Amino acid sequence: MITSPVAAISDPLSLEEALETAASHPRVTASADLNARLPRRQSLFLDCQRLAFSNSNVADPNRNQPLLHLLEPQDAQRLEIMERFFDVLLADATFATDSEAMAVAYIQFDRAAVRHELGQMSPLRVLELESIYQDILHRRAASETSQQLTRALLAQALGNPQDLPRTLIIPALPVWPTEPPSLERILDLAAQRPPLRALLDGRSTADRQLVQWELRQQTLELLLRLRAFTAAERNLRTETRLRDLKLDESRTLYEQEVTADLGYSMSLQSQTRLQTERLRYCRALTWAELNALIGGPILGTAAGVSAP
Repeated sequence: MITSPVAAISDPLSLEEALETAASHPRVTASADLNARLPRRQSLFLDCQRLAFSNSNVADPNRNQPLLHLLEPQDAQRLEIMERFFDVLLADATFATDSEAMAVAYIQFDRAAVRHELGQMSPLRVLELESIYQDILHRRAASETSQQLTRALLAQALGNPQDLPRTLIIPALPVWPTEPPSLERILDLAAQRPPLRALLDGRSTADRQLVQWELRQQTLELLLRLRAFTAAERNLRTETRLRDLKLDESRTLYEQEVTADLGYSMSLQSQTRLQTERLRYCRALTWAELNALIGGPILGTAAGVSAP
């Protein structure tokens, strides 16, 4: 087995520190042929393409991957690190949300069992609540194992698969432009980049046309993602206000002893927060992919691709 000395992963680990490891990753210097043949596994929780185009159920293993041959190898590795970093954060948030939901379900099941013993609840209802609790318990166990898997994928992206990251620092992300850049602006800037020129050099007319079409399609999908995220954000803002008001209502009823607990409303609020974080990370990754296409900074504000 080939091994080489690697630096230990920082604990806690920031996104900026993680991105700095890209330069020394083997994928940066590996042959293009090997890079193309080695799989790049999909994220477990991020899945920005499905978030943007939620009505699609097409299982496309490459749906979240940019056109890697059009990127500098180091930029491609930075994008993978960013995606893996965000996936770990979402795995942790999912585990916390499932733990909260499990606690709520257990309380409801336990209270129902007590009421059944007092002859106040049917055994069928108790069994239904136990089934709900067991289902959430199983989901929580799955999210716990997902924490380890997402960390293993991040560790490999960092170039140190033996050292799984423990604590990640939630990043402060840039404020992105309100208007996405134009398609033609991105294509013009990407055409000036060395990866595209090298890919087109010496090719036939048909080859060059296919590459240019694929670049256009990839760029268009990234821009459409940003448009879809804007609509999703409006929906989540409304959902967040609704969940906040529902929680206030449940808290009032709880204090007045009208209802037994307010855990269900708290659980729904946590799920909405989780979706908000997922949207935030997907927007950041999409802007990073656009920046990588034109050679801009991965964590920049995309000034270089702002609409003319």
